Amino acid sequence: MRPFKALFAAPRPSAEAPRFVIDDDEYVDKVTTASAQLLREGKLKPVTALRRQVKTGSFSPRLATQARRQLAAPDLYEHLRQSTLAVGSYYKCPDCGDWHFIGAAGFVVAEGGIVCTCCHVVQAEDEGVKESYLVAADADGHVFPVQSVLAADTESDTCFIRIDAPDLKPLPLRSGVRTGERVYCLSHPGGYYYTFTQGMVSRLNLRRNDVLDEHGHTNGLLTRPILLLNVTAEFAPGSSGAPITDDAGNVVGQVASIADAGEPGLNDTNAPPSPSVPIRFCIATEEIIRLTRPMPGEAKATTDTIAPAAKPKKRPAH
Repeated sequence: MRPFKALFAAPRPSAEAPRFVIDDDEYVDKVTTASAQLLREGKLKPVTALRRQVKTGSFSPRLATQARRQLAAPDLYEHLRQSTLAVGSYYKCPDCGDWHFIGAAGFVVAEGGIVCTCCHVVQAEDEGVKESYLVAADADGHVFPVQSVLAADTESDTCFIRIDAPDLKPLPLRSGVRTGERVYCLSHPGGYYYTFTQGMVSRLNLRRNDVLDEHGHTNGLLTRPILLLNVTAEFAPGSSGAPITDDAGNVVGQVASIADAGEPGLNDTNAPPSPSVPIRFCIATEEIIRLTRPMPGEAKATTDTIAPAAKPKKRPAH
C-alpha cells in the first residue's frame, strides 16, 4: 500500500535562508548618520511642509496583483521585511541639542516609491521640536527622503507618501478579510525594529466617533463610518502604519491605534482600568483602497500625472 500523502501540505520554511539579526542601536545609528548626510546635501523636506500636504484627496497607483501562495511564517517574515519601512522623524532634540530618529512604520503599496502609512505619522508634533524631517528606512538601514504626501484621508487616518526609492517591492492589498482569519504584523513597537507577531482577526467593527490624538486633539466629526479590524497580533506604540497581512503577504489592514479595556478602580474613576487589556485597532484595507479612487468632484490623479521619482481615547500606535 502506498503511504498516504496529504493533498494540502503545510508550507515549510526554506532551510537555507539566512537569518536576519538586527541590532537596534546600530540600526538607529545607521539611520541617523544617513539622515544627517541627506540633510547636508539638502535632500530632506521639513515635516512642517509635509504636514500642509495632508489634505483629503485620492491617488491611483498601479497596485500589485494579489498573492495566492501561502508562505511559512519564517519565509513570510523575509518577504514582508523587503517591503516594510521605518517611517519617522529625524529631529534636533530641544533638550540635548543632538539629532535623533524616532520611527513608526509604513509599507510599499505601489512601484515608484509609493508608501502607505498613517496620517498621524506625518502630522505628529513633538513638543519643543523646531527642526525635523520625515524619512523612511528599510531593514538594512538605507534611508530615503519623504518627498511628498500624494493623498490622504484624515478620517480613516491613512495616507500615501512618495519616497525616492523606485525599486522597492510593493505588497498587494486584499479586501474582505473575515473574523477568525490568521494574520501577521511586522512593525517597530517601542523602537524594537522589525518585530514579527501573529494572531487572528478578533472582530470587524465600524467607528462612527472621532478619537483623540496623542495631544488630546481631534480632526473633526466623521462624515462616514470607518471600517476597522481588531486583531490579536501584538503591536505597540511605534507600530503605526505597519501592515497586517494574511499568510500570502496580502495586506488586509494597517496598524492604527490601541485602546485599554477593563474596569476602573473602585475608589478612583480616573485610574487606569485594571486589569488593562489592550484592544488593537487596524484600518481595514477597504479604507486604503478607497484612497485610490477619485472622490466626488476630484480629478483622477495617477502615477502617470506625477513626475517619476529620481533614481539613485485611543492612542495612536505611533
